[in-house]
Amino acid sequence: MEQVFIKALPVLNTLIEAGHQAYFVGGAVRDSYMKRAIGDVDIATDAAPNEVERLFKRTVDVGKEHGTIIVLWEDETYEVTTFRTESDYQDYRRPSEVHFITSLEEDLKRRDFTINAMAMKTDGELIDYFGGRQDIDHQLIRTVGKPEDRFQEDALRMLRAIRFMSQLGFALSEETAATIERSRSLLRYVSVERKTVEFEKLLQGKSCSSALRMMVKTGLFEELPGFSDKKEHLLYASECPFSLLTEREELWTAILVYLKISAKEQTPFLKKWKLPGKVIKEASRIADTFYQELDALSMYQAGEKALISAVKIKMLSETKQVDKEKLEAVRKEYRSLPIKSLKDLDITGQDLLNVRNRPAGKWVSEELQRIEQAVVTGKLSNQKKHLEEWLKSWDQS
Repeated sequence: MEQVFIKALPVLNTLIEAGHQAYFVGGAVRDSYMKRAIGDVDIATDAAPNEVERLFKRTVDVGKEHGTIIVLWEDETYEVTTFRTESDYQDYRRPSEVHFITSLEEDLKRRDFTINAMAMKTDGELIDYFGGRQDIDHQLIRTVGKPEDRFQEDALRMLRAIRFMSQLGFALSEETAATIERSRSLLRYVSVERKTVEFEKLLQGKSCSSALRMMVKTGLFEELPGFSDKKEHLLYASECPFSLLTEREELWTAILVYLKISAKEQTPFLKKWKLPGKVIKEASRIADTFYQELDALSMYQAGEKALISAVKIKMLSETKQVDKEKLEAVRKEYRSLPIKSLKDLDITGQDLLNVRNRPAGKWVSEELQRIEQAVVTGKLSNQKKHLEEWLKSWDQS
């Protein structure tokens, strides 16, 4: 048993010693069986939420009505959820009723895919009612029960299925893929924010290429913001190794580039995905730099972060890999620029007012920009004395 589970055993044991059932469940169990890095450890129990709060000194109510309590144990947090069944789903994404139960099997039956519907005992023994281990061995993504039922309950599961394809390198079962194709229109009932989270994870998976092609094959792409007329562009994008991009804004810049979103449409397109303004601004900045010929002025205007991101995406679009030596050469070239921002100029607006002996106005910022460009392009040295002499030599007529 991995250390992350051993560390969480006191939580399970506290529940068990109080007369309750308690198991590790979800993605951590799947990843343990697959010998992958394990993320958050989740726990399922037949103890009611109030009982969980009574048994542990430090808890956070994050959804008691749905059976979920966060337990803080030493320096870790664990999501502890009461066994439950769900019924009468609203908007193809959330249950209107939740019933707490005492059966682990019934609790696992409501989960999305067989690979996520396994549990683990305190001794490391796996409980697998639905063939999750077999599906992992066959690298297959299959729903627990009928895919129609699972997707009716939560339509986001269709996109999650393809996201797991990307992350795990698995294939969809024929029945699962066919049902996604038939049921894809249900995804429109899911919030954009939830789609965005899944799509970003999909892009970062090792098998993103296969996942994007499956998204096109099933037609699910038509239910994603701004994608309905981008079938061929998405197939082209499937050639990009998105997993080599490390920043969120880089992922979205690459999407802008591969989908050939015009400069005018970049911001409206990204807003459809409900992205933060900072990400939208930076992605647009990187895209602008991507399409420019790199010289001293364009590198300066981009800034180091956007410049490196743009060069990285350019490399991926041309060679499908990142040349770290060339990337470092570009970084050194940027860092050799005489200034990195306007504030680095060895002259200020007040200096201009003194030299010109004119009242303040728009002309100050215009002349500072002119000086800025001259210094960046090497026409002027960034020394106050030289800058003032140059200003005095200008023909102001």
